[in-house]
Order: sequence, then C-alpha cells, then structure tokens
Amino acid sequence: MTTKNTATVSRASSAALNPQTAITIAVDTAYVAAQQGRNISQGIYMMDNRVRNGSTGEGTLELSTVCNNGDLIGFNVMPIDILGTSGDVVQITGFTVSQGNVFTAAGTPRVQTSPPGEPAGAYWIGQALNQGNQTYQIQIEVTVGVLQPVHYFVNWDPFITSR
Repeated sequence: MTTKNTATVSRASSAALNPQTAITIAVDTAYVAAQQGRNISQGIYMMDNRVRNGSTGEGTLELSTVCNNGDLIGFNVMPIDILGTSGDVVQITGFTVSQGNVFTAAGTPRVQTSPPGEPAGAYWIGQALNQGNQTYQIQIEVTVGVLQPVHYFVNWDPFITSR
C-alpha cells in the first residue's frame, strides 16, 4: 500500500484532528545535498512523544514508535539549514507499508493542511487501527537552493508498534 502527496488535502480538517502520537522529522538539508540524496544513513533525526510508552531510536532514522491502538499519529517534517536562511524545503511525499498492518488502508497517513509557515506536504496524519508491529517506508522530497532549486528524494524504514 502506497500513499502519495496530492494537491487535495484530506476531507477531514487537520484543525479538528488532534494526534495523540506526534512524530517530528528534522532533516539536515546540507548533508542530504552533499550526499546528492543517496546513501543517507544520518542527517535525518526522528523524534516522537512516546518515549514513556517505550519508543526507541530517538534522533535516528531507526525510530521505533510505540503508540496506543487507535491513536492518531501526526508526522511533521522540517529542514535544518544554516540559520534557517537558505530557503531549503522538506516535504513528505508518501508512505509505503513494508511489513505489518498497524495502519490498515483506512489509517494510512494522509496529507493535511500544514501549520502556518510550513510548505504543503510538511504535515500528515495517520491512525493506528490494529495492534502489532509494522515497518513502514517514509518518502520525502528535499529542495535545496532558491535561485536554481535542486530536488532530492530520500526514503527509509522506521517502525511502529501499536498496543
């Protein structure tokens, strides 16, 4: 199952949705550009608000989130660039399930209206509808530069457990 970013935002207003599990992804855009978007094994820092539940891998690509069954899960991505002035942009472009079925088709993350000041595609919400373990792939687009933007597409496989 794959979900891709589209121009249409989910019918449910993200303002009305309040995720219990929050995942923030900070991307070192200079590192991604230096690697030309390939072989990314660092420079992407995933964090969640579920350490108390047993989440592990904070600050790495290997975040293993432990949420409660039924939780809405918010995904927010943001660039880390020099003093925030280089104009780099990071967007989530989709999710793919590699193994497991925590999200199910009905709970697969969907693009939402981004918070003020963030680009479209920076904020997605999914829902854990089954108990168990899942490996999912998250795909992002990193745009570096303003005069002549260069786009890099990066993906990796974090984990989620629903209890």
